[in-house]
Amino acid sequence: MTLSTPWGLGWLALLPVLYWLSLPPRPRRFEFTAHFAEWQAALAALRRRPRQAGLRFVLLASALVAIALAAAGAAVPGRPGPQRLVVLLDRSASMLASAPAGSASARAAARLAAAFAALPEPVELTVLTIGDGLERRHGASARHLQDLPAPAGGLDVDLAALAAATATADTAVWTLTDGQGQRGLPTVGALTVLAARGDNAAVLAVVVQDQWPLPTLQVAVEVVGYTAAPAAAELLVEGSVEPVPPVPLQLAPGEVVTHTLQLVRQPAGGELRCRVRLPGDVLAADDGQTLWLPPLPAPRIAARSDGEAGPFVRAAAAALAAEVAGQVVAAGAGDDVGLLLVDGGRVLLTPGTQRVLTFGTALRADGELVAWREPRAIDWDRRSPLTAGLDLSELRLDTAWRGVLPDGEALLWAEHAGQRVPLAVVVGDERCASVHFAFRLQDGNLPLLPAFPQLLRRAFVRCYGAGAALRVLSAPPVVGELDLRTAAAAPDRALPSFATPEQDLAAWCVLAGLALLALRSCVR
Repeated sequence: MTLSTPWGLGWLALLPVLYWLSLPPRPRRFEFTAHFAEWQAALAALRRRPRQAGLRFVLLASALVAIALAAAGAAVPGRPGPQRLVVLLDRSASMLASAPAGSASARAAARLAAAFAALPEPVELTVLTIGDGLERRHGASARHLQDLPAPAGGLDVDLAALAAATATADTAVWTLTDGQGQRGLPTVGALTVLAARGDNAAVLAVVVQDQWPLPTLQVAVEVVGYTAAPAAAELLVEGSVEPVPPVPLQLAPGEVVTHTLQLVRQPAGGELRCRVRLPGDVLAADDGQTLWLPPLPAPRIAARSDGEAGPFVRAAAAALAAEVAGQVVAAGAGDDVGLLLVDGGRVLLTPGTQRVLTFGTALRADGELVAWREPRAIDWDRRSPLTAGLDLSELRLDTAWRGVLPDGEALLWAEHAGQRVPLAVVVGDERCASVHFAFRLQDGNLPLLPAFPQLLRRAFVRCYGAGAALRVLSAPPVVGELDLRTAAAAPDRALPSFATPEQDLAAWCVLAGLALLALRSCVR
C-alpha cells in the first residue's frame, strides 16, 4: 500500500485525546455526611469502568486510523508493464489454407477472441490486418473482431520490420501469421505461427482471345502445382459456354502448364469459370478464376440510304453481316438490329445514344451542307482502336460534306486551309457509341480498300462499348502465397504481463471507519 498524501496521518495525533475522553468522569463536588461508609461505596461504584471500555476504545482508535489512511491517500500500487497492445494479423490469401484444426484464419480468430477476453480493460488495443491492403481496428471493434476483411492478396508488408518499429516500452506487439511469403518472422514481441502446409494447385492466369460478336473464343489457362511429387489433376471449364469435358493435367512440382481450349459461348453470355482440381489441395481459394463474357448482339445488320446512294451500303451491310455471322434486314421501326448503316440523306438522332454507322448523313432536319471537293492530305489516328494497324494510305475521296459531323473523337481527317478537318468521328461512352463519316460511300474508294471489312467490324464492336468487353471478375493469385510446402517457422512467444492501474483505497478506508463507529455504538 502507498500513501499519496502522508501528512494526512497527522490525524493520528488525536489518539491521546480520544483515550482521555474515553475515561469515566470523576466527581466534582465534596459533601460531608454522617453516612461516610455508604458514600465511599458510592464513590467506588462511580470509579468502576464499564465492562467493555477497552473494546470501545479500540474500535474508536481503529476508526480514526481508517480515516487517517483515507486522508493520506492510501492506495495499492499498480503492476508495471505495457499499456497498449498492437496485433499484427496476417490476412493474406494463404491464411485460408485448410488444416485438421481449421484454416489458419479461423484459428487466429479463435486465439484472439480468447486472449481479448482475458485482456485487462484499461489496455488500449489496436488490430492491424495485413493482406490485400492494411486496415486498422481500434477500441471496442478490435476487441470484438468486428468487420475484419476476408483473407485475400499477398503479404507485401515486412512483418519483422513492422513489429520492430511498433514495439516500445509501453506498447506490446503480437504477430499472428502462417509464415508464408516472409523472409523472416519478427524477433520482438509475442508471436503465433499458424502454419498449414501441404500440396496446392492454382490457376495463375486465363488469357482469352475473344472474337465477339462471333460466339467462338480461345482460352489459354495457366496452371501451376506445388506438390511434393508429380501429381495428376483436372482442368474444369464451366459456365456460359457449351459443355467441355474435364481436361486431365500432369503437374510437375513448381512448373507452369498452359492448356488452350477452343470454346463456344452461349448467346446470353455470363460467367466463365476455369478451375483446377487436385486431390489433397489444402488451399481452395486460388484453384480457379472467373470471367464475364458479354452477350452476343442481335446478328442483324440494317441498311438505309437515300435515292442517290449507290449499291455500296448494301455491300457494306452484307460484308459486316458476313464478318459477324449475321444477316442483312430492312431498316424498320422497332426492329431489333445489332447495327444500323445509313448512307446519305438525313436521319434525326442524337449521336452516341444509338448504335449507328453513318456515311455523309445529316443528323438534323435543318442546317446547310457544304460540299468539300477532293480533300487532300488524308490521315488517320494510328492509336485509335478503330483504325490502329489499318492501312488507309490509298484512301481517295471525290467529295466530303461539311456540317454533317457531330462533335466527337476524330479518327480520320484531311488538311484544309492549314488546319486538320475531321472526316470521321466516334461519339459516345462505354455503354453506347455511334460512328460518323463526312462522305458517302460512293464518294470515294473506301469500300474497295482491304481495310474496309475490318473497319466495319471494329465500328460494330465500338458501338457496343463495354457491352462487348470481357471482364475479369477474380484477381489473379499472388505467387508468394501459393507454395505451401515450406514456410518461415519460429517458436511461439507468449504475451507479456500488462500494466494494471493503481487502486485507490480512500473510499474503502472511509467505509471501514464508519463501520467501526457503527459497531462501537453497539458495544456497551
